[in-house]
Amino acid sequence: MDPIEYVFGTGDGVTTAWVSPPDIDLSGDGTLDAVALDFDGDGRRDDAMWDSDADGIADVVALDRDDDGRGHEFYRDDGSGVWGETAQRPTDLASPPPEPEVTPAPGRVADPAPHRDREPTDTDDAVVVRSADLDGDGTADIELVGTRRAGIPVADRLYVDADGDGRFDRVLVDSDGDGRADVSFDDRSPRFEAR
Repeated sequence: MDPIEYVFGTGDGVTTAWVSPPDIDLSGDGTLDAVALDFDGDGRRDDAMWDSDADGIADVVALDRDDDGRGHEFYRDDGSGVWGETAQRPTDLASPPPEPEVTPAPGRVADPAPHRDREPTDTDDAVVVRSADLDGDGTADIELVGTRRAGIPVADRLYVDADGDGRFDRVLVDSDGDGRADVSFDDRSPRFEAR
């Protein structure tokens, strides 16, 4: 049983990601595909974060406002962690639109030495890595990953070894380039990219 990731936010761009094992079947196909929780604040775990397309990420919230044990209102996340986009019928939710294909930027290279700075290259978007051993045990506890723009390193991800076991288990991502983390994923998340 793979966990389901779901994200909450206040609409200001800062979100918090959660990962939980699915515990209910909303599609009715016999597979656990949703996480029961109290989304509407009525004190009952009768709402659900639903992974309707089975990709490991909740894409629909189902609300049971009349407490009869069935979701009657369905909403999607608008991308900011605010689940406010109304979905009319559950059948509309089974096939979300395909995601656009993303092509890597030209000149993007993998980092051959993850625990030191890379030398600048002729391309402005080469991966830059900086790491630090905060506890002095000889392994990196944090690692910044990003790009060089006009020769200046600009980080967009911070990897953290929170438990000191020598591997990164959390990443903070600045997706809009404002210098603040917008979302955080732990290593159980399908969106966590290992270093």
